[in-house]
Amino acid sequence: MPSIDICPLCKEKPLEDSSKISDISWLQCDICGQWFHTFCLKLPQIEINNLHSYHCTKCSKLHGPSLHKRKSKRSRITVDYAALNDGDTFLLDKTFHPHVSSFLDFPVNANEYKKQNPFIDVMDDLTKEYALSSQLSKPIYIPNVDIEKVGMKFPISKEKISINYIADKVGDEESVEVMDVLSQQGVHPGWNVGKWRDYFNTDEASRDRIRNVISLEISKVEGLGKEFSRPKMVRELDLVDKVWNKDDEQERSQVTKYCLMSVKNSFTDFHIDFGGTSVYYTICKGAKTFLMFPPNDNNLDLYQTWCLEPNQNFLWFVDYSMTKRGKRIKPSKGFKVTLKAGDLFIIPSGWIHAVFTPEDSIVIGGNFLTLRDMVTQLRISNIEKQTKVPPKFKFPMFNKVLWLTSWYYLNNKEGFLSDLRPIIKQEYEDNLEYSVLKSLIEKLKSHYELSKTNQIARRSIPTTLIGKDIISYFEKLDNWLRDYEQ
Repeated sequence: MPSIDICPLCKEKPLEDSSKISDISWLQCDICGQWFHTFCLKLPQIEINNLHSYHCTKCSKLHGPSLHKRKSKRSRITVDYAALNDGDTFLLDKTFHPHVSSFLDFPVNANEYKKQNPFIDVMDDLTKEYALSSQLSKPIYIPNVDIEKVGMKFPISKEKISINYIADKVGDEESVEVMDVLSQQGVHPGWNVGKWRDYFNTDEASRDRIRNVISLEISKVEGLGKEFSRPKMVRELDLVDKVWNKDDEQERSQVTKYCLMSVKNSFTDFHIDFGGTSVYYTICKGAKTFLMFPPNDNNLDLYQTWCLEPNQNFLWFVDYSMTKRGKRIKPSKGFKVTLKAGDLFIIPSGWIHAVFTPEDSIVIGGNFLTLRDMVTQLRISNIEKQTKVPPKFKFPMFNKVLWLTSWYYLNNKEGFLSDLRPIIKQEYEDNLEYSVLKSLIEKLKSHYELSKTNQIARRSIPTTLIGKDIISYFEKLDNWLRDYEQ
């Protein structure tokens, strides 16, 4: 029988033999008695501290997930009287979002698997060819990424990117959108970067509320965004990079390089990134835990209905259900994954996810549209329309990008194929080219009809490029589509 005193997760390369890790701590399963290194379990420290009874992966299948400590509302909760005064009938803890306990209790953890991972692709490199051949059916996780290998570049060592460095480069007076974690709404009046830096540097116990910054775009910032290069794969797949004319009188969408700064216990509720964009995510400091659900039909239908619920903020999406075709459905195939400093993460188009921050963290990431995800992106755009997402939270100039995409690939049909399929020719049954082109043309025709009565929609059609005879232009697109009809 194997010894319960030896961690079974690192038998081949025992953690005790490592020269890099000197502080080794242990956690015992309360059911079978097996001991594990906490490092090997890859559990956030806040989750370990909150455990009442730990159940290992094997035992949790029979005895249920680990149990967490209960908090005494009478003695420990700091009442959010401001929320009560605003008419909120719930008694809230200002230091913890009410969904965090449910988040931590979610039992499926992708970190418990190694290379052969059913939830994520664990890799050491990142290429366009792999993204196209795998169809990005799962998120890609690159632990302790080699930035040169994936084609990234930072202005300084990523480990040295601090809140003070960011504030120095951006400037203290620059405005920044700060989100109140409890309300999941922006803070008013707004903050500047200097105020945010001082808050971030404040001791955890002295922070009056949990706040978060997830939308500071840094593309034009000297010494930060201008000197930062995204992963090569991202640059090769980015649709706007390909189709946007640098001489266009309108500047392209600034969504490619964000700095996310989150204090401990920050939480962002379930969402889909705007326009169905894919995301790259590099942890410079701290850690992040994602709870994710794939964009299958049932999950997206549930997400859209959940977004329309009047008390959505108090409904835990994981437990949400609805009747579809006479059958009760709930979100399916969800899992958690924890990222640490130095890790790179790719979130494919349309994935529904919530994010928890177990320790003060700094992330550099960004959004990008792709040709191969066009069908999903258009579906997410429609969900945004149905759920009345405000324009400021949508992908900037999304419809113009679609028109430019049609023009670019109409005149570059070989590029259309190479941006959908890997270089090595293979046989496919799904006819992706037809699906992408058909959905794009249908969207453009719908947008053209809207432009007849809507001035904003009309201005987003690049007639100087495609011509004023839109009907003739559609005839060219329809003829191209027929090439793929079976």
